[in-house]
Amino acid sequence: MRHRKTTCLKLFVSLLFLSITFSIEAQTVSVGNGSYTTNFPGTDEAGRNGYPSGTPQLSGNALGKPVPTNDWWSKVVKEDHADNLFNYPMTLKTTNTGLIVTYIPWGVIGDSQPIKVGLTGLSTSKTTVSDYSDWTVSMNWKDSSEEMTVTSGIAMPFLYFEKESDDQVAIQINSGNATIAAELLIVENASHGADFVFYAPVGSTWTKSGNTYTSSLNNKTYWSMAMLPLEGGSVTAIANEYKKYAYVFPANTETDWSYNENNGVVQTDFTVTTEVKEGSHANMLLGLLPHQWSNLAVNSVIPQEHSYSSVRGEIKTLDGNSFSVANTYSGILPTMPYLANYSEGFSPADMSNKISQIKNDGLATWTDSYNEGQVMNRLIQTARIADQTGDIEARDKMIGTVKERLEDWLTYQSGEKAFLFYYNQNWSALLGYPAGHGQDNNINDHHFHWGYFIHAAAFMEQFEPGWADQWGDFVNYLVRDAASPNRDDAKFPFLRNFSPYAGHCWANGFATFPQGNDQESTSESMQFNSSLIHWGAITGNDEIRDLGVYLYTTEQSAVEEYWFDMHERNFKDNQQYGMVSRVWGNSYDNGTFWTADITASYGIEMYPIHGGSLYLGQNQAYLQKIWGELQSNTGILSTSDTNPNLWHDTFWKYLSFLDPERAIELYNSYPDRVMKFGVSDAQTYHWLHAMNAMGTLKPEITANYPITAVFEKDGEKTYVVHNYSNTEKTVTFSDGFELTADAYKMATNKDTDVNGVLTTDFQQAYTNGSVNIFVEPIGSNITKIEFYKGSTLIGEDSSAPYQIKAASLSLGTHGMSAKVYSGDRFNVTNTVTVRVGEQLPYSGTPIAIPGTFEAGHYDKFEGGKGQEIAYVDLSTHNEGDFRTEEAVDSETVNGQGATIGWISSGEWVEYTIDVANAGNYELTFNYASANASGGGPFFLEVDGKKISNDISVSRTSTQNWSTFRTKTVSNIPFNKGKQVLRIGFDHGEFNLGKLTFAYAGSLGYEPPFADAGENVTVVLPETTASLDGTASTGPDNQTLSYTWEQVYGPSAISLSDTNSPTPSISNLEKGVYKLLLTVGYDSFTSKSDVLVIVSENGNTEPAVVINTPYNNSVYREGTSIPITATASDLDGQVTRVEFFDGETKLGEDMSAPYSFDWTGASAGNHTLSAKVTDNDGATSLSDVINVRVDEVKKCTETSKQAQQGSLSKGVTATFETIGENVSISFELLDTDKPGLVAYLWKKSPFEESQMDFVSGRTFSKTIAGVTTGETIQYAVKFAYAGGLVASKYFSYVVGDGCEPADSDGDGVIDAEDSCPNSPTNSAVNSNGCADSQLDDDNDGVSNELDECPNTPANTFVDAVGCVSNNGFSLDANNFTIEVNGETCTNKSNGSVSISALANYNYIAKLGDASYPFVNKNVSIENLEAGDYELCIEVVGQNYQQCYSLEIESGVNIAAKSIETIKSASIEIEEGTAPFDVHINGKKVFSTENKSFSTPIKNGDVLEVYTDVACEGVFQKTIDLYADIGVYPNPTKGSVEIRLPNSEEEILLEVFTVYSQLVLTVEKAITDGKTQLDLSSYPAGIYFIRIHLDKAIALKIIKQ
Repeated sequence: MRHRKTTCLKLFVSLLFLSITFSIEAQTVSVGNGSYTTNFPGTDEAGRNGYPSGTPQLSGNALGKPVPTNDWWSKVVKEDHADNLFNYPMTLKTTNTGLIVTYIPWGVIGDSQPIKVGLTGLSTSKTTVSDYSDWTVSMNWKDSSEEMTVTSGIAMPFLYFEKESDDQVAIQINSGNATIAAELLIVENASHGADFVFYAPVGSTWTKSGNTYTSSLNNKTYWSMAMLPLEGGSVTAIANEYKKYAYVFPANTETDWSYNENNGVVQTDFTVTTEVKEGSHANMLLGLLPHQWSNLAVNSVIPQEHSYSSVRGEIKTLDGNSFSVANTYSGILPTMPYLANYSEGFSPADMSNKISQIKNDGLATWTDSYNEGQVMNRLIQTARIADQTGDIEARDKMIGTVKERLEDWLTYQSGEKAFLFYYNQNWSALLGYPAGHGQDNNINDHHFHWGYFIHAAAFMEQFEPGWADQWGDFVNYLVRDAASPNRDDAKFPFLRNFSPYAGHCWANGFATFPQGNDQESTSESMQFNSSLIHWGAITGNDEIRDLGVYLYTTEQSAVEEYWFDMHERNFKDNQQYGMVSRVWGNSYDNGTFWTADITASYGIEMYPIHGGSLYLGQNQAYLQKIWGELQSNTGILSTSDTNPNLWHDTFWKYLSFLDPERAIELYNSYPDRVMKFGVSDAQTYHWLHAMNAMGTLKPEITANYPITAVFEKDGEKTYVVHNYSNTEKTVTFSDGFELTADAYKMATNKDTDVNGVLTTDFQQAYTNGSVNIFVEPIGSNITKIEFYKGSTLIGEDSSAPYQIKAASLSLGTHGMSAKVYSGDRFNVTNTVTVRVGEQLPYSGTPIAIPGTFEAGHYDKFEGGKGQEIAYVDLSTHNEGDFRTEEAVDSETVNGQGATIGWISSGEWVEYTIDVANAGNYELTFNYASANASGGGPFFLEVDGKKISNDISVSRTSTQNWSTFRTKTVSNIPFNKGKQVLRIGFDHGEFNLGKLTFAYAGSLGYEPPFADAGENVTVVLPETTASLDGTASTGPDNQTLSYTWEQVYGPSAISLSDTNSPTPSISNLEKGVYKLLLTVGYDSFTSKSDVLVIVSENGNTEPAVVINTPYNNSVYREGTSIPITATASDLDGQVTRVEFFDGETKLGEDMSAPYSFDWTGASAGNHTLSAKVTDNDGATSLSDVINVRVDEVKKCTETSKQAQQGSLSKGVTATFETIGENVSISFELLDTDKPGLVAYLWKKSPFEESQMDFVSGRTFSKTIAGVTTGETIQYAVKFAYAGGLVASKYFSYVVGDGCEPADSDGDGVIDAEDSCPNSPTNSAVNSNGCADSQLDDDNDGVSNELDECPNTPANTFVDAVGCVSNNGFSLDANNFTIEVNGETCTNKSNGSVSISALANYNYIAKLGDASYPFVNKNVSIENLEAGDYELCIEVVGQNYQQCYSLEIESGVNIAAKSIETIKSASIEIEEGTAPFDVHINGKKVFSTENKSFSTPIKNGDVLEVYTDVACEGVFQKTIDLYADIGVYPNPTKGSVEIRLPNSEEEILLEVFTVYSQLVLTVEKAITDGKTQLDLSSYPAGIYFIRIHLDKAIALKIIKQ
């Protein structure tokens, strides 16, 4: 649809009028069901919540409009002056007396001011924005008598000035050569070779006074200035050529877009409205950026004028006032279709388990708008998958969680300070509290944050149609805040974050950095764009949908040019990586705002990957390139790398666009990876297998509906449509294929009309028992149904009724599912989880009540982990130190024993208790909380009924979470006997310690008590028995009711009377049955269970399960593998548990706990199992556990040699090849260097990354992406209190065990082999040389062929080593060869000079060319770098002398810089002296030395130039915060924080991994460091936030 401005205005005005109401008193504005405040709500307890200071610097036409932010010129809006205006190709800086104009090809402006444009006498205190349009800005200087305005636009080679009629123009030329040519003032070589021209009105004159040129402009008020192309030619000629454009001023610029839904083409029209000041030429000279000129529409004018080089690539200019760009939209999806079942290895049961891990997740009460969005997205992606798999209960839980919090954000309540929006009228911005990353006080990242919220809104409308009717108007506010499509919007600026001409978003509200504005996470910017497509499509708002499509396609083209350089035409030659993570106004880099780790640089350009990220998968060659870099530059191939910046799931999903099978292999190899905050394991698993089923994207196939995608694998295409509408929709693809999708549904061409609903007769079974599985079919033409336990096929049925028995079920949980086939197509049913094994007390005996127990002694599950059986914990990782195999975060605390901490909303734990007497009990418990508002509430529950009120706790400390207090709660009613007590947590923010229940008095009534009797034993062929519940009791005046129900068993029991206390049972089979008896009266009930054991001989089989190691575990060769197992026997005793590797018995254990420590496991794959035997000789086997043992090859070397600093005792380097990885560890032997932090240095290309602390003075790092036989070189830098030291580079051959190598197998090791390539099986001497390799008389003929073995030196010989007939020879020193390499890379200007002592006619042969020479010398020029053979012959003689030569390649500058608090130490590795050192664009000194230092401060841009211009420039942006470190880490107590900061005090905040603030403290800084004591805090992961001029976060592990 065409974007219409006028219609858009009317639509917005009418919508606002209808849906907005105001509360004058409270300043609350209602928008639909939502609301926001126009009064600042105040800061929260941590001092958060803010808004931009000051007032906008606006004037003229800019007044009265919404305040524009997030543009290249936005610093002018906020500050008095801006020194970072990069409009391409020029660079601008405002001052009190005018505008500095220069050309800076890269980096900051610094002190460069070659040209200053002003007025005589002009002196102001600030520059204001007086007008702006889609890609121009007008800046104004005004004092009491002078006024000047300049208009500048992106990629415009001209600046357009205006003044008052009585003002005099004053141009100050500080650099270059100025020439007056009539009304032209030409400035040559003003900066970096750039030439500029001023164009006064015709008839004007210029007057020179010193270096200032003035003009009254012939009594006119306008003039212009152009930067001329850098391509060379006559400056005067080009200046006159440009004169026709000089008087055509831009009055307005507009961008208009349209989306053709039928073919996916998005056309963007760029139009300039001009004002011709004089002359007949009406066209401007417009500059087009690469993303524009490479995607011109077929009907567009083509740029054919001069070109400019810029940091964004080539700018091509066009003589005209309009042009058009066309991009093609290929579609997005809400999620991948559920085709993962077509992928080998996919298990619906595993999918179900992964959904279950997330479904109970709550949302933290301490968060911010960015982190909140990430966690909501985690739930959203998982809920969509749950919907596909039929797990409606999990889906609805997650929908409810997202809905509650999203609606909380969208509603303001008086007095609240969190989860609200505040509209700041001064800055025309909607601010969300709590904010993060400057979203509030700097208007940063609104598109990042709101993208998550708008995506969540589309999700809500997807699953609750009609939700948008109530909340949609407010969601549209979020759209408008970040990207209003209406230039006349009264509240928000037009496309705030998006620059329609630059083609991408800017993230910084006020462009606060010297390098200009910036954007880091393009993937989150693209998520914002995709969220608009989803929201617009699902609500039927075509304007928002088309806006999203326009932003998506345009920004994709810009990202591919400027962040990815996919076409390899924009990055500088010295750009090391295939993508950058930050694009600045006049540079780009691979840093991020929290780390210099290159791993993070890749991840931030990909995260989050979901159905809106399909643009990432459209270029297979580029995918291959980046995947290669990821393997080389990150630890993505490692199965042990815990780098928090290594976002495995993100990288694996990226790889799946290229090679999904490899991505699945990597996923399977590292189940215990550190998962990024906001990532869903369920979504990763679903995504990878869906991609494996469908193949690679086919972006060239478009559709006439925006929510589509096409994939292809092995020549078969998969078409996908998600229909957001409420009616059936048929979508036509550009290749002619049509696909129909039902209302609100996703459809693929692989779908079939058949399906089924799977049920089981029971959802529990006894060990080695069975369940019956049934499928109720849906649809006709079913050919068969396959039944699965996990991913294992257990049988099939081809006729109704479709059923099967799943027998011999081992301990654990088993997901049962089925594939319903129609021909070769199928759908998968829902998954039903069957639990095998019992929930048991932690100690094996129920907790006695009254009594005391530790919170961490919750129940266990005999089949493995107790998640969703004995507890629910929302994080799968135990942050504590107790029962670390379980997910409950349990920490051992002195005086409390095993506590529970890191509590989140929705979690619970259960305890099997045995109550001595029914009655009211008093609960006394210990707790700790450092949260200002305290913690909780929590509650107690038995049999699904709450038995307590909500229990909250108060704050116990302002500094730590280990100060425990006691609280008592009364009136807890318990019945007598065994029962399961649940503690449920509605909210966290506290740690739970010991609990004591004491009897306080009677209940006031006699509760019923159920007793199902003793277990019943039946020996086949008997198939009947009787139950006896007569021991149950109740009050004498009440009649008890009895209800029997079967819990599990191999068949459905026939009960004679379910309500009798003594029913008979029949239809028994071999196995174990459980029945539950409920007795009661009125509303009181009691429960008891009984087992019925049916066997052939009165003995049931025992059961065994391997607890550790986990399946698919990986071990290093030489390490022991502890095997532990749980075994039980229902009707006897376990006598032996044996452990096997395949068929080989490893060992056995005769008593519990059953274990075996396996040592000496060989490298390779192993299958472990356990066999249990009971006292009657019955046996059974466990399930198989797969483990892999990686071969280890190890080398160690010690050296005192240091590159920087000095070593007294040295460094020991250890390299270990472990499987596909290399573990590198360094131990500092010096003991006089405290406070160590270690950094690993890679030599080529140079990289630095922090190493992991091991112990003492040893640090390690695992690297991946290496190949066996490859030589790697690494060093270590130790930073310590008072200095640093860097070791030499140690070399290691990957896969080498440091045994002496003998490459040619001749028996002489390489280190002593003079002839390393001896022929196979040849005899050699002690030096490793065969006769064929020796030439004792040095005549050029080997001993083996030499018939004259003692030829005199320098004698010409024939082919058999004898003196030739003519006897001609030359002195051995006759020829002098001089070889000169290239002066610069790829210059091909190497040369060879030959001189001869004897006078002959010579011919020099080099390659295929011959060079005759006489008079003794010749020079061969213009040679490319490489290896050559030079042969010289004498004319008329049988003589030839040959030489091997190398023309060395020219060098690019290579250097490394090490920063301390105040200086940078630079070491030049390659480059030609002298070296010019620049800071922030200003030369500070020149030196001949290759090692030197220079003072620096944070944020400086350091540049080093060599004496040879083509060697390039070494540049580094100084980030002193990158080396901020904490030691030791992990720690058990105090840590030392090193801070490159000169302040005397620093504010520190400590947060838990769940963003819970636990400590705020100001610390003194001494010698760049301070101490922080964490000894009183529970073990776990914490983040220390350091408040400098920007907040820095450090991760620390407390043990």
